[in-house]
Amino acid sequence: MKNPLRFWRTGAVAVVLAAIGGAGFADDADAMVEGSVLCITSPYDVDETVHRIELSARQRGVAVFGCFAQGGHGAGVARSEGGAGEVRVVVLESAQGGTPVWMTADEAHASEGRIFELPLGIRVRPGGDGRAEVWVEARNAGNEMPQGLERDLAARDEVVRAALRT
Repeated sequence: MKNPLRFWRTGAVAVVLAAIGGAGFADDADAMVEGSVLCITSPYDVDETVHRIELSARQRGVAVFGCFAQGGHGAGVARSEGGAGEVRVVVLESAQGGTPVWMTADEAHASEGRIFELPLGIRVRPGGDGRAEVWVEARNAGNEMPQGLERDLAARDEVVRAALRT
């Protein structure tokens, strides 16, 4: 039986490709149904939500790899003047160094454009009535996790929870 995912920890190129590529769970309703992603409604708009996530990470000693505009024509490093209507990906660093990336070996997922996944990526996109949606990979997504990743995911979850408190 083939392992459907390969895991690697990297510094830059794969992380940036995964963050700005536009593919992934943010647009995959099937992933939400199967429970591999969580969608949380933020009480804030996209800009404020991203700002609060970055601040929450810093306050908890979690390094932020970067914040990227995802997909479309404006892909790249997100800047404060970016529009509130775009999807942003805040990528956290692992406490062990680097940033983990899942790479699918499953041809079905690859053909759908889901080649890379960022377990420490937090996708923020516009939701209803001016509020943002925050999308993260579920901790019980059924993937075999390397040592230390569970702690990183717990830290990511705490960063998000604290950022969304009113």
